[in-house]
Order: sequence, then C-alpha cells, then structure tokens
Amino acid sequence: MKNHNIYLYGMVLRTHAFLLKDRFPQPDTYNELKEKLSFTGGETGMAATVLASLGCRVKVDGNDQGINTGDMIRAFYAKIGVDCSRLRTVPDYDGVEDYVIVDSQNDTRTNFGQFAAYFADYYRDGIARWNTPVEEDIIGVKAAGIDPFFDKQSLLAAKLCRKHNVPFATIDEKPDKEICGAASIIAVSNEFIRDHMPEFQGGEGKARLMKKYAEYTDALVILTGGGGTTFYGRNGHIHPFQAYKVKAISTLGAGDTFKAGCVYSLMQGYDDEKTVQFASACAAVACTKFPLAYNPPTLEEITRLFNQA
Repeated sequence: MKNHNIYLYGMVLRTHAFLLKDRFPQPDTYNELKEKLSFTGGETGMAATVLASLGCRVKVDGNDQGINTGDMIRAFYAKIGVDCSRLRTVPDYDGVEDYVIVDSQNDTRTNFGQFAAYFADYYRDGIARWNTPVEEDIIGVKAAGIDPFFDKQSLLAAKLCRKHNVPFATIDEKPDKEICGAASIIAVSNEFIRDHMPEFQGGEGKARLMKKYAEYTDALVILTGGGGTTFYGRNGHIHPFQAYKVKAISTLGAGDTFKAGCVYSLMQGYDDEKTVQFASACAAVACTKFPLAYNPPTLEEITRLFNQA
C-alpha cells in the first residue's frame, strides 16, 4: 500500500516574505517591517502544505534543491508529514528562492526572484534543474497536481497520470498545450491571462477564452478572479462565481491554495460547481492568514465558510 494518496510535481522553493506595517513605499522612502519570515513556498510547495493540513498524504517531486533550500525544506516537510524524498540536493548550487513584499494595507504583494535566468539556463544551455517523474509514484494515487513549467518532464507526469487514470489539476497554461488535453482541471489566473493572453481579458474575452480551451480539452476550466468573479465551465460553457468575502491579511499563497483545493476536489469526486466553491473557500481562508505556510487552512475552517456562504 502506498504511503501517499496525492502526487504533486512542480516548483518547491524557499520564500522570504516581508509583511509591511504600512503601504508599499514610494522610491527613496522608508517603510517599517511588521514581520519577516522564511518558509517553504512555490506553486507545488505551498499546495503540499495545504493538502497535508486537509489530511492528505502527499508526495512531492520537482526542482533540484541547493545549499540554501534543501535542509530547510526537508525539515519543514518532516514536521507535517509530506514525502519529499524525491527532491535531490545538488552540491555547489544555491537552490531556488524568492522574496515577497506583502502590503497588508492594500491587499497586494510584489515578488522578486530569478526565474527568468533559471529557465534561460534550460532553454539556452539544456540545464534542467528538475527531476524526471517516477512512474511508481503516480500509480494508484487518488489525484495529482502537475505544474506545467518543467517542459518535457511536466508533460511526462501528465501522460503518466492519464496512463494510470489519475485525475490531475494543472495551472496557467495556454489552451493548445498538450498538458491541457490530458488534465481534469485547468486553473488559469488573471495574471497569466494579462501577461500571456491579453486579448482574452475582460468578461467577453474570458467567454471567448473558454471556447478556445474547449477546442483542445473537455476538462473543467476555471478562470480565477481573485476577490472578484471567477468564471468556470467546460466544453465552451461559462458560469460565474462570486468570491467569498473575507477580511484579507495577505494574498500570498492564495492561488497555490486554490490549486490544492482543486486537487482535493478531484480526490473527493466533487462536481464542477462544488469544486469551484470548495477551491474558492480554500483560497479565501488562506487570505486571512500570514504566514500561510505555518498556519494553513483547515478542513473545518473551509467547511465553515463554505456552509455560511
């Protein structure tokens, strides 16, 4: 019997977060830090933390770790029971880190990192600082989450899920990509649409985008809206869902928590409407917490908000 029932493949990194006392400063001014913390982050890293909080047995695989990340991430996951044994630590390599400034007054966050250089090493020099998925990790699990960022290896993970009838959720990928055709759920953020498909912004644009996805997949497509309206559907149909209203402290990790909610919904066999409601409740509860990694949403909190709404 497997020790895990959820498989996640993607980015696991070390996040350094700085919560500001006041609003994000103008250039050449000063702002007081309210809190500064370091914890396990990344789209897969945070999703693993949330799913563990929901009672899932999670195994993660993905990018290489380095001298600044490996020990911290392993120690963190050991405390919450996430299996990260596939993550290898590479000598003479720092690992992936990002730095996030959170404006709690304005409900915004600003990220700094070196992701462009990280992926440039791969596309220019063929240096893939991530693992190849292992088939035995996927066989028999209830659901999976696959980040699309690791090129052929991400696609392999998707194909292995399809081969072994494991439903999986993916995020932020264009409709014509092969991984979308294999997915059960595709969650697409406003930021991704803005930066990579700006012609599909706005309500009318999102209706056209939903039809575009339907040309390539019959998956549930969710166009997330942050604190506004989320649109979802499949086969070109589109339905609105208004976000839950909460007093937000930080939106850091909310999208990763939404993905975790999608994976959990696949494991539970929820229908499309309940999936969107549940994942949205996960993200809403996440927004009331900082730091999310040390205080992830519980099933009780999510269910309470879900039932109240």
